[in-house]
Formats: sequence, C-alpha cells, structure tokens
Amino acid sequence: MSNELKNVKLHYFPICGRGEPIRMMLEDAGIPYEESNDVAAFFASKMDCDEYRFNQLPRLEVNGLKLAQQDAILRYIAAHVGLGPSGKPEEDVVADMLGCAVEDLMSAYVKNIYSPDATTLLPEFAKTQAPKSFNQYEQLLSKSKSTSGYFVYDHPSFAEFHLYYTIYAISHLHPTLLASYPALEKWFNLMSSRPNLAAYFKSGRRKEILNGSPSGQNPCVEA
Repeated sequence: MSNELKNVKLHYFPICGRGEPIRMMLEDAGIPYEESNDVAAFFASKMDCDEYRFNQLPRLEVNGLKLAQQDAILRYIAAHVGLGPSGKPEEDVVADMLGCAVEDLMSAYVKNIYSPDATTLLPEFAKTQAPKSFNQYEQLLSKSKSTSGYFVYDHPSFAEFHLYYTIYAISHLHPTLLASYPALEKWFNLMSSRPNLAAYFKSGRRKEILNGSPSGQNPCVEA
C-alpha cells in the first residue's frame, strides 16, 4: 500500500517538534520524502489558506494534497501503510482516546516550555503533570489485548508515534521518569527497535534541537 504515497514533502521548522512524529511514521514505513525548512517562505505565505491550511506547520504535500494538522497527517499516512484502524469501533476508539490524551500532555508541555516563566514551571510540570499522564498511559497499556506489545493493534497506531516523541521530549527534562513505568518503558523500547526507526535514529538525520525554547533541551529534574 505504501506505493500509493507519492511526491511526499514535509514542510516544517528545523527542529523535532510536531514534525517528528510525521518523520517517524514515514521512516518506519520506508516512504521516501523531501523536507523543506524554509521558514521565511512559510511566514511570507502563512495567511494563504490554499497553501497553508489553518495558517500553520507542519504541512505535508502528498498525492497532490496539502495536508495540515499533525494527527490528521498521521492518520492519513497510517491508512496508506498498513498502520490504520481495524474497523472495530471498540478498538479504534482506544487509539483515538490515546491520541487525545497524548495531545493533552503535548499541549501542556508546549505551553510550559514557551512560557516566559519556563525555568520555574518546567520542574513542576516534569515532576507532577508528566508522571500523572505517564501513569494513565501505563494503565491503558496494561489493558491492551495486542499480542505484539502495542496499545491496541498488532502494530503501532498513529497515536503511538505521537506518544513516542512526547516521551522522548519529556525525557530530556526528566531523564529517569520513564523507568518508573515498566510497561511503558518496554513499549518505548519496542518502538525504538522497529528496524526502520532504529536505522533513522542512528542515521544522524534526526534534528538535534527539540523545539524553539532553550529551556526545553536539558534536564530540569535531578536524577
């Protein structure tokens, strides 16, 4: 099915950010893609909704479409590469719930790292809000019926690419946090070992900078 995705080009800032789950899914599926980090072009045409739907990045050009909104893009790719929903409402709703929950945590993370008070807010975020969410993910994963170690299906759902990056980013703030959640840590290692993802992580092509905030790159909680 992956050959249905043609002329793929990701437009995003030269950071990991919300572009990284999209890169990860494309890499995992072995989809060739180009990437543009032309920030000036974006700001020059940002208000043109034909070019930048919802006036934002990331934008994915694929099959003649110009797609916006990270999770919508992930769902679109997933549907083409065998990582989509099962069609069973009781399963698919779990993936959707996870996606919403991850977005809740990511939104809080972004709010804190870009706050003028980031250096004050981030330690509390990393010690209270992030663990609360990690515990929720741990509990959801413990109920999984997947025989492959994922949250819902025998493959990672769109939400799991978003979750992986969210954990990766938060682990820069609190490096030992994930170790307190054994099922989640096992899942994280499972994702890391997927052959194409492992190759991508080792390739040196992953952006070094997580986001546009100096406060978001380094630990704020002592090990």
